[in-house]
Amino acid sequence: MALPAALLAAVERHSCFTGCYRSESEVQVCIDPTQALMPTVPVCCSDCLNFHPAALVSLLPLGMTSYALANALTAHVRALRGYKWATGGYHTAGTGFWLNAAYYGNGLFLVDAARNRNARTDVDMLIEAFQHGIVQPEDPRMLDPALYTTELAYINMSRPIVPVRTKHDLLTSPQRSATPRQGFSRVSIVEFQPLVVAGPSASAQAAKPAPPPRELKLGDTCPTCGATVMERPLFSGTFVGCLC
Repeated sequence: MALPAALLAAVERHSCFTGCYRSESEVQVCIDPTQALMPTVPVCCSDCLNFHPAALVSLLPLGMTSYALANALTAHVRALRGYKWATGGYHTAGTGFWLNAAYYGNGLFLVDAARNRNARTDVDMLIEAFQHGIVQPEDPRMLDPALYTTELAYINMSRPIVPVRTKHDLLTSPQRSATPRQGFSRVSIVEFQPLVVAGPSASAQAAKPAPPPRELKLGDTCPTCGATVMERPLFSGTFVGCLC
């Protein structure tokens, strides 16, 4: 049995950027006042902690738990948005910290660690997540904060921004804002410079086509063979040219 289409549509439209969900305790709800309460399997958005989608147990695959549903919805949204991985919420590793992050590949991340009450940057908290094994760095140099650049933005993921190959794709999307807006998530667009793929603004200009070769005339020297252009004999008749 597949997941209910209405449930998938709801999580796809939710604007938080990681698309990560965590499990919650089963809830009994009243669907029909003449019937007994119906069991549901709820989950919670790890980013905002305010979005709690759920489905009736009878509409889900047999034996599906809230933990399994949260993992399935997270994987669905991750694939829809083109992330290699995503993580969200409070992590108990180390002294404990908040981190919402997603990785597109090619050194391009979305990161928000603003919920932590400390002076550490989004990049600092991303590196801490690497150090504690919460997510795995694609390159061992990703533990060096000096190799990152960041730009603050606000993103609304109620529709996926695809495809995202470079930072330029995010910056030019209508779902990105440079200033806070309702429904938009604060995020740092983080680039790990050794792996960054240059966007249109940074890429080299396309090479200009080579000009057509100059037509040689009698008495000219051919730049290829160095011979003088002149009338030359054939087995029968003559031709005008060099020795090429």
